[in-house]
Amino acid sequence: MNKLLHVCFIIGLSITLIGCSISDFSIGEKKSEPKKEIIRDKNCNKYKKAMDYASIYIQEEFEKGYFSKKDIVGAKAQLFLIESGSPTIFAKNINAAKDSYDSNYNLSKKGNCNLKSFYVHPLVKLKNSIETLEKQKAK
Repeated sequence: MNKLLHVCFIIGLSITLIGCSISDFSIGEKKSEPKKEIIRDKNCNKYKKAMDYASIYIQEEFEKGYFSKKDIVGAKAQLFLIESGSPTIFAKNINAAKDSYDSNYNLSKKGNCNLKSFYVHPLVKLKNSIETLEKQKAK
């Protein structure tokens, strides 16, 4: 009889502890769904640094080679060579930077990184700079 009382006590204590551990359960109330948090990739800063470096490199190379001299025709020609995948050294270097930018952008996107400051692609920035130079020259 003493063992039966001991077993009942343990079962009762277990039921009580299990009942107390269910903190979100209430009779008649709906359990609310947990808020989904966006989990940021731990490498976001690494991706962003690589994207910044590639973007700055592309912009500075065009600035030194064409924009500082207001060479619109040269800039357009070089951009054409880059987009065509030309084997020239300049085009290869810019395309390598563009590929680095693109791959890090895709990794950032998969990692749920904040990409607000990267909404304009570096080659689009170049095209915008060329258009700005053209407008200035037309004046």
